[in-house]
Amino acid sequence: MWSIGKPKYQGGEMKIKIVGATDTGKVRAHNEDAYQALGGEKSPPGVDAVLLVADGMGGHAAGEVASGMTVTGVTELLASKGQVSARFAGPDYEAFLREMLQRVNSNVLEAALDPAKKGMGTTCTLAVIKRRKVFMAHIGDSRAYLFRDGTLRQVTTDHSWVEEAVSKGLLSKEEARVHPNRNVITRALGINSHAEIDNKTISLKDRDLLLLCSDGLTSMVPDEEIEEILKTRDLVHVCKALIDAANSYGGHDNTTVVVAAVSAQNKWLAQTRTIATRQKTVKIPRSLPFWKAVIRKILRRA
Repeated sequence: MWSIGKPKYQGGEMKIKIVGATDTGKVRAHNEDAYQALGGEKSPPGVDAVLLVADGMGGHAAGEVASGMTVTGVTELLASKGQVSARFAGPDYEAFLREMLQRVNSNVLEAALDPAKKGMGTTCTLAVIKRRKVFMAHIGDSRAYLFRDGTLRQVTTDHSWVEEAVSKGLLSKEEARVHPNRNVITRALGINSHAEIDNKTISLKDRDLLLLCSDGLTSMVPDEEIEEILKTRDLVHVCKALIDAANSYGGHDNTTVVVAAVSAQNKWLAQTRTIATRQKTVKIPRSLPFWKAVIRKILRRA
């Protein structure tokens, strides 16, 4: 099943709409992905929007716990550090996001001391929109893309075995996308005591689209097809269209996508909106805290 959050509207100079969706796919028994998509009044203090995709690993419930802890931890830290976050900008804000993910990393490591969770970890691609800029913190092989002027551009670098092979000229991008070792990642939260986080800051332009996704999309669907879907689908339906594309290629993994549209023009944003009268719409999923996830698992076994 796929779930989609309602578009979020942000007032002020820069208007922002956000949609997010996740799907188990055609092969996996459960969904280890988690996401967050907050805008407008739902945003933490000091920021205009928060987008996050986490792809858990570890098997059974462990990957789901790691990704859920990451989404919950980042959301709670941004909320509790609102006044601090509001003061930071530029390199200082990048450092703030790195420090925040280090704390989440420590929490995941501690939770993994439970033998049932040993070896669990998660990717994390985080984008915080603030004052016409998007601040990114990234680890793993989930991705962020910028769709600008009809062209899609990947703005994060995969921390994976195949990406290293591409950088050394051993594989082409297309070979890497379908390689048997494409799921082998070289960095993740919950693996080492120090998480090596990449940062990037991008100035936003009118009519930009920002796409965050797990590798369930990018390992199935070529970038050219993702670009075409972003060109031809309205914002409300774009997440389902991307997930449907991944499943049409086999849906071998969980697929999660979050898309944000930004503009200074209400008229353009209105054109991206379609009233989905027949579409099932639910609230953005909130990942359970670790202790609640453990209790739920125990109850299911009883």
